[in-house]
Amino acid sequence: MRIAAVLFAMLALSACSEPAEPEPQPVSVAAPPPVIDLWPGKYEGDLMVRINGTLGAHKVTLVAAQADGCTGDIGLAGGEPAKDVSPTELSLTLKPADTTTCTIRIVKTGDKLTVSEQGVCTTYHGLSCTFDGTAVRMK
Repeated sequence: MRIAAVLFAMLALSACSEPAEPEPQPVSVAAPPPVIDLWPGKYEGDLMVRINGTLGAHKVTLVAAQADGCTGDIGLAGGEPAKDVSPTELSLTLKPADTTTCTIRIVKTGDKLTVSEQGVCTTYHGLSCTFDGTAVRMK
């Protein structure tokens, strides 16, 4: 009888107790997808362009050469640092002299680059040509 009373008391206590909370399940947090840098590569067209590096640390080599004798280059010794303006635009600002600047803007549309210059860039290509033009990624 004593055992039955103890069992009855335990049963009564368990019926009056709050149910145990389920243990929280671990939440699966997937890592965000990697950011793909679509800039690096070789491009050719009106200009020859090579872009190396990674997001936020691109380096640009730019060459203008035409049959009429126009030649010019920027960054042949490893590339000039470029600023990532947006996912589709890079900008280089060069200072050929203390008071002048040469700004190169590169806009990417798919595999095509459109390059334009602003300021005093003749130090890099002379008077007979510019760094304005387009180039397409070489496969």
